[in-house]
Amino acid sequence: MYRISSKTTTSDFLREMQLATQLIQLGLRPPIVQHLCPIGRKVALRLYKENHQGNTRSGMLPYDADWVIRSSTNTLHASIFLGIAFDLSELGFEQITKAEVLIASYNLYSKVINQSRSHFLADHGTVGNLLEINRAWHLIQQFNSRETSLQICKNCQSRYVVLNTVANYFHRCPMCEVWSQKNKRSRGTA
Repeated sequence: MYRISSKTTTSDFLREMQLATQLIQLGLRPPIVQHLCPIGRKVALRLYKENHQGNTRSGMLPYDADWVIRSSTNTLHASIFLGIAFDLSELGFEQITKAEVLIASYNLYSKVINQSRSHFLADHGTVGNLLEINRAWHLIQQFNSRETSLQICKNCQSRYVVLNTVANYFHRCPMCEVWSQKNKRSRGTA
């Protein structure tokens, strides 16, 4: 049984539960759901067990600040997701919550990746979403804390993620990097 606080209306409670359920169905871990939706720890764990028929994964949440720059593929996926999340949060809707931004951004990211898999990303061995939702939440946290930012490439005009703690020399556009690698391989085989 779920308890509603006396300050919360039934419609607000149902909305929070719906958002929490959507987040958990996407694979978000209960501590993050608890952070995004004003629900208790027990409720978050119970929702997770109901939706996944098992206990939550144990261990630390993904926190690796350097994950973004480990490879051009990681940077590409992070750039796509953060670009979408940034654009959605900048639309100016005051009633949209952080949980709704995460859900919408991640769903749109998934659609973009799944549609482009056969055209571009499959050439590089990337199948499906490289970026899982817990990592996506962490990327938003990094962006909000100004640990990362978005830059515009001078060559291709695409927007990409950079770590602000790394020297500008190491800021490289993942699109230009991937295309240059692809061109080198095609020239070598021709």
